[in-house]
Amino acid sequence: MTLRETTRDEFVAHITEDKADAFAKTFVAKADMQQQWQYCIGYWEGAADDELAGAIITTRSKKTPYVFNLQLLHTFAKHRRKGVARILTQDSLDRAQGLGTSYYRVSAEPDAVVFYESMGFKFLGKQKSGCSLSMFKINGKNFADGIYDLSDPIIHAAAYKKGKGGCVQVY
Repeated sequence: MTLRETTRDEFVAHITEDKADAFAKTFVAKADMQQQWQYCIGYWEGAADDELAGAIITTRSKKTPYVFNLQLLHTFAKHRRKGVARILTQDSLDRAQGLGTSYYRVSAEPDAVVFYESMGFKFLGKQKSGCSLSMFKINGKNFADGIYDLSDPIIHAAAYKKGKGGCVQVY
């Protein structure tokens, strides 16, 4: 198993026609539109680490305090239920800490909320898109260690932001 930077071409080459890989096409379209391929980390396995099992794209804000934003996460159908998404997500948190990032954020599709909750994420509210927002101050090696405090000014601003990204319903 190897975690490494992964190119668009490498990712696209592993997309199958399996219905469970439908999101992979959305992953490509969003990464293209937002020009984020330089942030793509893949989980590679196989005899020669030549099989892409999944990938994640996380970006870091330009302004301080820095926020790591999980943009996209996909595990290919053949590799589901093996812990690939957990490994990629944990590596993302580790990288955020290594870069001195203060906050971590994810906007989770409804079908993904249970997965994120199983990792220790707590959700702050529902966004206009129907996604659920999770944001916390990094406070340890795990997502459950995070400080999910709406009175924190950075978290409060994200949850109550008007327009894209803010919540239409805060829990």
